[in-house]
Amino acid sequence: MTSRFDKGGIIFEAGVAELYDYSHFGPDPLKKTIQQLGLDIVDIAGPAVMLGDAVLNDDNDVKKHFGAKTLRALSNFYDHCADMLPPSSYYDSHWMDDNDHPWARKTFREVLDEIPDETARKYVEVAVRSDLATEPHLANALDGLKNILMDDPDYLRTYCIVGGIEQFITRLAATLKTRILLDTPVVKAGRDKDGKYRLTTRHKGKFQEHVFDLVVLAMPNYWLGTLEWDSRELRMAMQKHLAHYDHPAHYLRISILFKKPFWHDVVKGSFFMSDAFGGCCIYDESSRLPGEKHGVLGWLLAGNDAISLSNLTDEKLVKLALDSLPKPLEHGRKLFLEGKVKRWIGTLNAQPGGDPVHELRRRHMPSPDLHPGLFIVGDYLFDSTLNGAFDSADFATDLILTELRREKFAYQFVPVHEPAPRKKGSVNGTAHKSNGATLKLKDRPLGLDYFKVYNGEQSYEESFEDYFSADYTTSLIKKVWRWKAPYTVLDVGSASGQTLEAFAGVGVEAWGIENSPEIHRRTAKKWQNRNLLGDVCRLPFADNSFDFVYETCLCYLPSNKVDQAIAELFRVCRVGVIFAGITSDMTMEAIDEHDLFVGVRSLMTLWEWSEAFMKAGFRPAVTDQKKLEQLWKFELAADEDDVHWYPDMESLRCCFYSKPGAPRQGSAASSIGKAKLRSLRRGLPAKPAAP
Repeated sequence: MTSRFDKGGIIFEAGVAELYDYSHFGPDPLKKTIQQLGLDIVDIAGPAVMLGDAVLNDDNDVKKHFGAKTLRALSNFYDHCADMLPPSSYYDSHWMDDNDHPWARKTFREVLDEIPDETARKYVEVAVRSDLATEPHLANALDGLKNILMDDPDYLRTYCIVGGIEQFITRLAATLKTRILLDTPVVKAGRDKDGKYRLTTRHKGKFQEHVFDLVVLAMPNYWLGTLEWDSRELRMAMQKHLAHYDHPAHYLRISILFKKPFWHDVVKGSFFMSDAFGGCCIYDESSRLPGEKHGVLGWLLAGNDAISLSNLTDEKLVKLALDSLPKPLEHGRKLFLEGKVKRWIGTLNAQPGGDPVHELRRRHMPSPDLHPGLFIVGDYLFDSTLNGAFDSADFATDLILTELRREKFAYQFVPVHEPAPRKKGSVNGTAHKSNGATLKLKDRPLGLDYFKVYNGEQSYEESFEDYFSADYTTSLIKKVWRWKAPYTVLDVGSASGQTLEAFAGVGVEAWGIENSPEIHRRTAKKWQNRNLLGDVCRLPFADNSFDFVYETCLCYLPSNKVDQAIAELFRVCRVGVIFAGITSDMTMEAIDEHDLFVGVRSLMTLWEWSEAFMKAGFRPAVTDQKKLEQLWKFELAADEDDVHWYPDMESLRCCFYSKPGAPRQGSAASSIGKAKLRSLRRGLPAKPAAP
């Protein structure tokens, strides 16, 4: 919300004060969208903290006013915070990492009280209070840690939009072609017997019903609680959701227009922290307005101070803000022109993500079994920022896309064994042409027919070279992990083992595991010792047997087997995994041309697959933006004569995963000898488990 003063029409932020930039780590969809909308941005920063009348712009000021002991305590604490959560983990953090973090079970107050120097403790508490929007004893210590680190440019940078952040919403809304009803609150929601969702709205005292196939509730947690649910099951599901995120946080914003920016000679930066009101951030609004001669300061009060003082009149609050100016800035009171107040009570969340943090699908689907078309979107499901709201909307629309494509291509979802290897020129390239028949799951037998007309005309063996390139795959490994042949690879979903021969041609020792007896039976005699019949959920290999795993079969497993299978991949690999399965968010051109969904049982987005890999312990292998750009360029070149398989560059981040602590090439090279082979084959089950 960007508002204006009555005098001069000068703008100020009455809502979100800044946006967070993490494009130096990887994809930043919010910033990318802002730039695509043609909006100009201004980088902002605020290093200063005011304790009493002391203005602390840097370490020298801390030492000057409070001594070396306080400075040392501050330095030690911030170093400890950085050790507890490195920058890369900050960006790629997983919900299980959050739940397992040593500070997850502490309050932020407990951590603050461990600081031995009281002045240092107060400095930290003041510096982070506005970001928390609540009291330290009500905040999770890990959330406090993240809010401390976000002020470090190695973690996040802050920026704002020239002319006001609300422009992002108005510019975005202008691109939409849809019916939008304003001043029309939803008062009741439910699902009919035919599966449709019925919403009751109120407008000018009249009620009206609307019927939809899918519903997205994009409301603050506390506003969701005002809705009535028309069934016991939905009511209980929503109440459980609401209770998990019932951690209210509060803001109160006081914006004051001055004749000139009188603070520039005293305080550095676009905002500064003050110990007034228990600790608040004071924004230099005029820093966002190039060329503006007037000055605007915005006090952002948080937590209990915001609650209690919100009962006062605007005039009283403006006076309190002016009175809070410390001695070095007290002359500014005479330059006062106008004040405005905006109350944001209960609109924030003090424990974003909930405690404990749930996996993403659970956060966004409160009743997936009984209400699969009902989705939740909210900033509180992530980090209580506009970035978090954007991420939440992105994930929810991915889920919707999955369901729409599942319905559109329902005839392709039939039970088959393993897919072919990846399409030449794409990481996710498993392909199969269906015969167009509409068959129910029980009507299509498991067997060799999947491979007979693999590309619509030829068998798997005949079309193999069109769908796999060892040169391409080893080039990916070189670009992502900087490994060159020789090394070992396990092909999971190896069919008749032709990939093993192709890998051998480029100096790679490859092994295969295949679930389908029919296609496995066609393995050439030369490769029968390495292409094993088995189950990806029970791999017959010792821990760390292979340097890399090349995966093409996970999407053909039932969803309740996916976690077990990925855990096995984690166990047997030393370095990393290439995820080359089918996902719901591949391009429509690739889906249509190659009938990609044939036989798929676990249809998920790249984001969901990424969640599954990280849940098993893997971490994204591509965290450098320049490397991602190089991979995308390589992918586009490889796809030059074919349809593109991915909608954007960011998709590639979800295709490569490293095992934490993965060795560099040359350390204890892995290979499987004859004695190991005999041991493996003795341990194989008599019959492979069903996929």
